[in-house]
Amino acid sequence: MKTRYKIPIIVGIVILIGFVAIVIAPVFLMIVSNALAGFIMSNTSDETFEEDFAKIPEVKFFIEKYPNHSTSHSGDFLGWKVIFYDSKAGNESAISLHVKKSVLHQGVKISAGCNNSNSSFAYDIPQEQVMDYLKNDKCLKK
Repeated sequence: MKTRYKIPIIVGIVILIGFVAIVIAPVFLMIVSNALAGFIMSNTSDETFEEDFAKIPEVKFFIEKYPNHSTSHSGDFLGWKVIFYDSKAGNESAISLHVKKSVLHQGVKISAGCNNSNSSFAYDIPQEQVMDYLKNDKCLKK
């Protein structure tokens, strides 16, 4: 085979390998990890997740402070289990936690929001400040 044909073939193979490495492989890994996480979440009860989440310091403090709280569960893309904790302070909710934990790598994301604000409700309290809001009742109306 002549050299002038070898170079375009080699360049084509390099482009194909690059495409597979950059596009196909990450998509494949995402599909596999999402399937694995879905399998884990479907075979684990909500009570087990609640027991596991209760070990997180912010959640543990929230549960102790608001024993009449309510929870709701959902799953998120790529293996994040989400539990919403809603406090019951008097007739209205004071604060809600939005806790996400990965079933694959065990990472945790926590945010919170004050339900009784005049603005639209959003989980706008960052993780670093959640414990401060819980300890000092910053969401309760004065």
